[in-house]
Amino acid sequence: MSSIKKSFAGVMIAAFVFAGFATPAKAQTVAELQALVNQLMAQISAMSGNTSTTSCGYVHSMTLKQGSTGSQVMAMQSALGIAADGKFGPMTKSKVMAFQTSKGLTADGVVGPSTGAAIASSCTTTGGSNPSTPSTPGSSTGLNGGAGDITVDLSSEFSGEDVGEGEEDVEVLAFDIEADDESDVMINSIKVELSQNAGGDSEKLDDYADEVSVWFDGKKVGSSDADEFNENNDIYTRTISLSGVKIEGGEEERLTVAVTALNNLDSGDIDTDQFNIGVSSIRFTDGDGVVTTESFTLDVADATADDELEKLFDFEDFAGATDVELKASLEDDSINEGRVLDVDDTEDTKHEILSFTLEARGDSDIWVDEIPVVITTTGETDEAVIVLEAALWMDGDKIASETVPTGGAVTFDDLDMTIDAGEEVEFIVQVELQDITGALDNGDTVQATLTVASIDAEDEAGDSVTGGDLTGTAVGDAHAAYDEGIMVDFMSATAVRTFEADAATEDDQGTYKVKFKVTAFDGDMYIDRSSEVANANAAGQGVEFSVTSTAGTPVLSSNLLEASSVETEDNANVFYVEDGETREFTLTVIYAADSTPTDGSHSVKIESINWGTATDNTNANYYEFNLNDFKTDALFLNGIA
Repeated sequence: MSSIKKSFAGVMIAAFVFAGFATPAKAQTVAELQALVNQLMAQISAMSGNTSTTSCGYVHSMTLKQGSTGSQVMAMQSALGIAADGKFGPMTKSKVMAFQTSKGLTADGVVGPSTGAAIASSCTTTGGSNPSTPSTPGSSTGLNGGAGDITVDLSSEFSGEDVGEGEEDVEVLAFDIEADDESDVMINSIKVELSQNAGGDSEKLDDYADEVSVWFDGKKVGSSDADEFNENNDIYTRTISLSGVKIEGGEEERLTVAVTALNNLDSGDIDTDQFNIGVSSIRFTDGDGVVTTESFTLDVADATADDELEKLFDFEDFAGATDVELKASLEDDSINEGRVLDVDDTEDTKHEILSFTLEARGDSDIWVDEIPVVITTTGETDEAVIVLEAALWMDGDKIASETVPTGGAVTFDDLDMTIDAGEEVEFIVQVELQDITGALDNGDTVQATLTVASIDAEDEAGDSVTGGDLTGTAVGDAHAAYDEGIMVDFMSATAVRTFEADAATEDDQGTYKVKFKVTAFDGDMYIDRSSEVANANAAGQGVEFSVTSTAGTPVLSSNLLEASSVETEDNANVFYVEDGETREFTLTVIYAADSTPTDGSHSVKIESINWGTATDNTNANYYEFNLNDFKTDALFLNGIA
């Protein structure tokens, strides 16, 4: 070995001994060896007070990131002023991100070509300077101004937040930082402290939380795993390094602290007591490059959240934290309101008898696997005899069908469907009815009821949606089956004062009109043309009506059922409606105020319509379905003594 080489080797060995370094990891490439040599030369230069221009020892030759090891990492750490142990850990990543931010680079903590070049460039020293002296801050920091300061205020944006198991980045604390007019500032880190009141099964932070993160301008700018927090007397602290948090002089910005919960919280740790979270210090750099730490008084051991920068929050099960609720409601009135079902005398027929919606309220999607419905019949009381099948339709598609058993309890299962959070889905229950020549008789009714409490559903966390989280009702009216008959539709209803009392012996008089149309199906039909104040259904009573009063008993003056047109088949007893045709009718009722007298408001409603196939008034069929709208508004009538 030549004397020059021996001398160089001796210097290298001496440098290791003098600096107190252990022998670094073996260099694997020429580039790594060169980086190691550059690092040692820079250290020798620094120790000898060399004032000539020299590199600080970093030559970029490979991409470095968390988990990387070796001499290249060591050289990079030395260049950034980090303890050079050759291991790229969380602290090194934090320093790299801070450096990237100061240079306007993407702060991802990865040392690629651009970041590597910036490190190599920024750590070069010039003649006459001491390599151990840090470069002068100012414009190189990207901050304008000189000496600066900050003002910090707790925000009321969050208070007592619920962090559900498995929920990510739930914001629990917010605070505002204002940079004074003299300088921009860069927020380098914040120290976060947490503590739990006694009461849970465990007071260990990582039994509840997975991560604590810091957010700025909608972006995550720093985070720490819960198990990285330091514990002392059940108080957990961690300084979280931040990147990209620049606040211009005179401006105010908001930072928030968020918590991500574990996916499998123990039942004893859910909603048993509150955690307190606070920020005890904020470290920042001003335009002069001066780094300052602002400290705050906290008492996170006492979860009262009345100190400077702290708030309370809870860990809860997922459903409670996201306000999970599956709500049922009736939907289409044309399906749900009682009506006549046109069945057949020889063929089975299908009919829609219940329309309802399920709404996923809250912030969680809801998975639904079973929807139970009860089918009820009258006339024939064994549902299995006259209802052959029940089918469930969703948004126009048939998704399940079941044979209806005795008792009518049907469960549509294996649905495996998801209702997105905030969305509402419509369902229709359809039944297949037997023909009239079988057990089904004219006038038999069928009804469907959703059994809300027994719906099988789960939230996003896989927890069952039960009890108070299954809400609402969906009960359809009873529908009557006929193989021939009438359909009735509401048109209008009016109430008009037709005479006003103006003398001692006169009373107010009101005229009430209800218009409707009748359609005959599967045969010619006849409507009894008489009208009666509501009594028990009986042949010959025609259209029955009732009067509802707030006070007094109005005096019936007259009542009349009229058709809007004339048919030759009409007679003194009935109106004729041809098969498949529609006719319009008007019931007119005139009432006078109570002659006692008693003032009051009165309204008129149709209760039943007498129909049949006979041409006289012996028909004994009564249409009593979907008549709730066949009612006038209330009209005030004044009686004069």
